[in-house]
Amino acid sequence: MKALKDLVDDDLELARDVLDKQVVDCEETKMGRVDGLLLELRDGKPPRVHSIEMGGVVLARRVHPGLERVVEWLRRRLNVRQTAVYSVPWSEVEELNSYHVKLNAAALDTPAFDWERWLRDHVIAHIPAAAKGGADSE
Repeated sequence: MKALKDLVDDDLELARDVLDKQVVDCEETKMGRVDGLLLELRDGKPPRVHSIEMGGVVLARRVHPGLERVVEWLRRRLNVRQTAVYSVPWSEVEELNSYHVKLNAAALDTPAFDWERWLRDHVIAHIPAAAKGGADSE
C-alpha cells in the first residue's frame, strides 16, 4: 500500500482511488462516502489534496448543476444541516485502502449524523410505536 503522501503527490488516478469510497471514523463507524475532493494548486508543483467533501449537495453537483440547486434548496427548507458540505482536511485522513477512507475523528462529533438526528427528532419521534419504545416494550 502506498503512503498517503505518495498517493497524493504521484498518483494520477486519485479520483478513482478516493471518490465514492466509504468513510469511517476512528472506531470504524460508517460516516458516508467521499463525494468530492478539494485540491490545492501550487506553483511549479503537482496539485495536493486539501480536503475531502461529503454531502448530498456535493454528490448532486457531480451529477448536474441543476440538481445541486434542488438539493441545496431542499436542505435549506428542511433545515437539517447548517452547511451543505462536510469538509474534512486531508490531514485528518488516517488510512486509505481499497475498502475505505479512515478518519482520525469520532463520527458523533461530526455533522455526518445530522440527517439521522433530524429523522429521529422529526419523523421517528412522531410514530406512536417509536414513542412508546417499540412494540416489544409493553
